[in-house]
Formats: sequence, C-alpha cells, structure tokens
Amino acid sequence: MLRTWIKRRLARKSGISQYNAAQRERIAQTIQKFVPPLSLLLFFVGIGWILLFPLQEFNRRTYISENALLPGQANAYYGYDDMQIAENYRYELKDVQDKDSETRGAWIQTEFQRMGFTSTLQRFDLEGEKGVNAFAVYRAPRSDGKEALVLSAPWISRTNDYNTNGVAVLLSLAKLFKRNVYWSKDIIFLVTDKEMAGTQAWVDAYHGTGDQDGFSVVMPRSGAIQGVVNLDFPGTHDYESLGIFFEGVNGQLPNLDLINTINTVTNRLVRVPLTLHEETSYPFRDTAWADYFESLYHMLRTMRYQALGHPSSDAGLYLRYKIDAVTIHGIRGSTHLNALFGFFKIGILIESTFRSLNNLLEHFHQSFFFYLLLKPNRYVSIGDYMPPVILFACSLVFQSLVLYYIEPKLPAANTVQKASPTTIPPAYTIRGRNVSFAFLVMIMAHLAGFVIFYMMQCQGYASENLESQFILSTCVAHAFVICSFIWMSLHPSSQYDGRILKSFCLAFSGLVISTVSLLNFSLAVVTAICIVLPYSLIRSTSSWLGRVVQLVMLTMLSPCGLALMYVTITGQSLGELLSIMIRDYQIVDSWLLLYICIGYWPTNMAMQIVVFSNP
Repeated sequence: MLRTWIKRRLARKSGISQYNAAQRERIAQTIQKFVPPLSLLLFFVGIGWILLFPLQEFNRRTYISENALLPGQANAYYGYDDMQIAENYRYELKDVQDKDSETRGAWIQTEFQRMGFTSTLQRFDLEGEKGVNAFAVYRAPRSDGKEALVLSAPWISRTNDYNTNGVAVLLSLAKLFKRNVYWSKDIIFLVTDKEMAGTQAWVDAYHGTGDQDGFSVVMPRSGAIQGVVNLDFPGTHDYESLGIFFEGVNGQLPNLDLINTINTVTNRLVRVPLTLHEETSYPFRDTAWADYFESLYHMLRTMRYQALGHPSSDAGLYLRYKIDAVTIHGIRGSTHLNALFGFFKIGILIESTFRSLNNLLEHFHQSFFFYLLLKPNRYVSIGDYMPPVILFACSLVFQSLVLYYIEPKLPAANTVQKASPTTIPPAYTIRGRNVSFAFLVMIMAHLAGFVIFYMMQCQGYASENLESQFILSTCVAHAFVICSFIWMSLHPSSQYDGRILKSFCLAFSGLVISTVSLLNFSLAVVTAICIVLPYSLIRSTSSWLGRVVQLVMLTMLSPCGLALMYVTITGQSLGELLSIMIRDYQIVDSWLLLYICIGYWPTNMAMQIVVFSNP
C-alpha cells in the first residue's frame, strides 16, 4: 500500500506516465540501432587505452614499498679474490659441463661438500625427462630454519649455450656466503639439469608434491622459501648489459619489490645497464618517439610471455608456490664493447641483492603482484590496465542482450483486411525464447573440445606424431560443424535460431574474457582482439558467398589458423610449438592448452554453426 502510494506521488510530481507500446517500440529500435556502433566504439577505445600505457603520463615510476629491504645499503664483500675463485671454477667447468648428468652432478656435490655444506643429488624422471640436480643447504648461524633463500643456476642457458659463468659465480658466492655470519635465513644453492624439467622436479620434491616416485632421495629441506634469484650467464666471456626475466606460468608475476630491489642495486651500486628480457634494440629507436616505442616493445614482449602461459625462465616455475623469483641474464656485448663487465660486478649485484632479501621480516606483500612492466623502473598497475578488458567484455555483452531480448522488425504480412489506423503494433513479443537449439550446440561444441583436448595431450609432448594429432584435432572440429550443417539441412526447423545462438556465443565469450582477465590479463586481451570485432560481424545468411567468406574468417581465427599464422610470423616449427604447449601442460601445469580446447575453440565452432542457422 505504501509503496503504491509513493509511486503514484512520484509519477504525479514528475509528470511521468507509463510508456505505451509505440514508445516502447521506438526505444527498442533505437537500442537495436545504436548498440552495434557503441560496441565497436568500446572495442576501439579499449585498444587505444592500451596503446596509451607506454606514454609516461599514463604509467608510474617504480618504488620500494617494503622499507626493510634497504637495497644497496649494506656493504658488499665480494672482491677480487672471489672473482679469481670464479675464474678458476670457470676453467674447471669447461672440462665437466659436457659430461653426462651423473658426472656433472657428482662434481658439483663434491665442491659443495668441500665448502662444508650439506649436499645431495636429486635424480628425477619427470614425464620422460631424466636428469640429476645438485644442491646444498647453508644453515645460517642466526637462522631458526624457518625461512630460506635460493640461489640457482641451470647447466644450460636460455641461449642453448652452457651456463659456465652462471655456475662459476654461484660456486664463488657459496664460498663467500659461508665465510660470513650475518645471514638470518638459510641459503639453498641449486644447480639444475634439463632446463625447466629439473627446476620443476626440485620444486615439487621440496614441497612434497607431484609424483614422488620419480625422485631418488628424501630431500634435506630448510624453511619456507622467501625469494629466488636464478643466474643465467652463458659462455665464458664478459657482458654488455643485464636482462631480467620475471614472467611465470599462466602469466603469474613476482612481487614488484623484488624487481625494484635488483633495479636499485644495479643503478646505485653496480652501475651496469639493466633491461627487460634479453633485447637491447627495438624498432624506431632513432626517432623522436624512441622512448614510447621502447616501452611499447617491452610491454608487448611481456604480454606475449603471459598470453602463451609459458614461463620466460626457470625462475617462473617457483611462482606457482607463491615464491617470488626472477632470472638475471647476461647479455653479450655487441655495441658498447668498452663497457663490458664480468664476475666482479655480477658477484656484487647478487651479494647485495641477497643482503636485502636477508632483511625481510616477512614474505613479500607490500608491493604489486599484478602489473605491466614497461621498463625496469616504469610500470602500470592493475587499476589502470583492467578497464580496457572490461570495455571488451561489455562490447560483447551489450550485443548479446540486444540479440536475445529485441527481435528484428519483421515486414507486415499481406492480408485481405487492412489494419485499423488506431492499431499500435506491439513493441515486443511475450512468447518465450526457444533456447534448446543454442544450448544443444554449445554443449556439443564443448564435448568436441574435450575430445580435442584428450587427443592433443594423450601421447605426451615427446611424441613424433604431434603434427598428425593437430591435423586430426582440426578434422574433429570441422567434422562437428559439417555434421551440424547436414543435420540442419535434412531436418529443417524454425527452431534453428541464429540470433539466440550468437547471443549465447557472445555472452559466453564476454564471460570468458572478464574472468580470465583477473588471472591472466594478457591472454584476455589477445582473446578479445581476436574475437570481438570478427564475432560482431558474423551473421546468419542464406547466401553461399556470404557463408564462405564468414567461414574462412572463422577458420583463420580458430586455433589451427592462429597456430599457422604464429609459426609463419615467428619462424618456429609447428611441431615445436605443439611440443612446448603440451609440455607446459604436463610438466608445469600451464592451462593454455585447456583454455584453447575448452574455452576458445568451442565458441569458434558454435559461431560457424551460426552462419548456417536461420536469420
């Protein structure tokens, strides 16, 4: 009673009356007219928003949030004697590094034992990858054994050269750390075999997860790992600059304070160039917009690593266990050959970084875990980069709502009797939407996606038939579309409503983009760029030419089309790309393969069926 009285009073006061049918129809027509261009506008605004990030006005300078770190404030004791020790190890490693895994591991274990550490070999067999890791645990005098830091180095560098300098400087730092008593955290020294497989095997064994039958020993442990620095210094030469790799599995990132600490030590104490990844050159570097293109280049490289879900280095495997880790990579000299550096500055950098990590009172938590790095000292926070993804999702959802709730205006049927001039056509129909066809197509498309997923990973990443599996999976997807078309042709029905099916596809795609953006922003952006504009243009049509054009476009946007375009642009073989994707799923638990088969491909198949549906 009170509610009705308030409504009447407000309506009388403001002069508002209920919309009649004609007004509702005009509103529906207006919405139907302006939502498609609005959706396109939202898409292009989102793209423009992302392209603004490299401008300094739209990003921020990094800063240390954890005051206890005090980067570069402690004295560094790495001197010329330690540098000489590293050089001696380098000469010894030349004779050992090309031996088998067992011999190399035993040599590292012997060196650790000579220094007085508790050292162990870990023999692992991880999805067919067999190797031997060697590691030692330094029990710090002032430590209670509840916290630890890790200094690691692989035998093989990311450049496929032997990581001679990296292992040598690790051994020299182990001797230095053993001599000092100011450590409040245990330090684990780790030399891994078989690249990422060795690191994954060690991390799984340390935390007691994974297939423990593939590990040879009960590992000696320390406390919770607070931070990891992985050394990647290929060859035996000096370096021009340092690169930092920080992307983990499924786009995970370490706490920004860890990167800020290394950047601060590098600039203030060591004074050597530091860049993101391994590239020191970028397009348009000699133009007035060089700073913009440098930031854009690094941002796109980071987004590429995140979208692929592949860790950029061995350090990225620790992030799954909430362990902040980075890899420091030595970049060979090519231009500034008069400013090369070697063991001395590398040793000071690592020692000073570990002195800062030693000051941590608790786990990294003050700074950002979600960000985009444009330079080592410039970043974009999550509050700035999330709006474009929301615009992409809204673009799809708005179109989906219009397709579902507003029917197209149909021409009046020819009748004998003329309609009364006072007759007002209904603004909308109250009959229920027949969604059974759309539901059935979406369910069957996802079942086909599960079949494709099983076929892609059932034989393992080492299979020689990966390309055949890929072709067979593509045939399954096309067979589903062809069988659906044949069924619809043999059993014509008015229930095959293409508008409702497209509405479901757009709504599902918007849901996927908005959800994935919280976990992997770059993957959500890449997905949106691939589908928002093309899916908006797809229409049900009876024209065979229109059908062929739309099917060709959707085939190019399918995973098989995108994979072929990717290998054509990058020069990577298709078999290698498939092997990496399946290996990441089976070894490091990357869910890119699962996302493609269950989240992306079914919608693409359903959109192809939209083309054959009733307009």
